[in-house]
Amino acid sequence: MKLKPNCQEVTRLVLQSQDRRLHPLEHAALQMHWLICVRCRQFRQQQKLMRLALDRWKGYRDSP
Repeated sequence: MKLKPNCQEVTRLVLQSQDRRLHPLEHAALQMHWLICVRCRQFRQQQKLMRLALDRWKGYRDSP
């Protein structure tokens, strides 16, 4: 893992973080990248919103 990941690598890590716990170095690299990249911060927020919506939909779908 590079300490200065590009946007494509950040996107991959954001998506992987939904399925696994990131290594502390991966997490640190993301934090540093988000300080300078507005678009990646927006992508992270969009992913959080989509995850929340999906979790709510699953709860609604599974309720009696």
